[in-house]
Amino acid sequence: EWVEKSLGEIGEIITGNTPSTNEPINYNGNKLFVSPADINGNRYITQTKTTLSDIGFSKTRQIQANSVLFVCIGSTIGKVAQNKVDSATNQQINSIIPFTDYSSDFLFSVLEYSAKQISELAGIQAVPIINKTQFSSVKLLFPKPKEQQIIASCLSSLDALIAEQTDKIEQLKLHKKGLMQGLFPKIND
Repeated sequence: EWVEKSLGEIGEIITGNTPSTNEPINYNGNKLFVSPADINGNRYITQTKTTLSDIGFSKTRQIQANSVLFVCIGSTIGKVAQNKVDSATNQQINSIIPFTDYSSDFLFSVLEYSAKQISELAGIQAVPIINKTQFSSVKLLFPKPKEQQIIASCLSSLDALIAEQTDKIEQLKLHKKGLMQGLFPKIND
């Protein structure tokens, strides 16, 4: 009994904004400021290249923890993530804060699955863009809350295993690099 709903019907959609970069007091604090570059294949955003001060954060459209972030402008349209803590995003990202009957984890998975289809709404242009109105009107299928939780739990456990294996691979790459530096002689100039 899955029901078709628009994204605007299942949560509050917030388009990010950027505090003035001409005011250094806005930056280098402890608040996460998410840009598309921070969404790099990891499901959860736990750190960002740029951070905001409390003053800078107060000038943004704040996104509560466990929202779903979707890149809607530029060459990386369709990248999806979830924030683990209250944060802010730049204007290239639309965030969805799900209403009570909708699981954030399920929403992440359904958006990840539908990302290519959604990104095609931007068409072919110099700077592809899906505006907030278009994004809000995207229709997807949603089951009842209990089934959302079951599906989300299953897929989340797989994401956790993937993250764990990715960390192991990165550790092995670093180990190999260290071994290679020790094993191969350097050429003297």
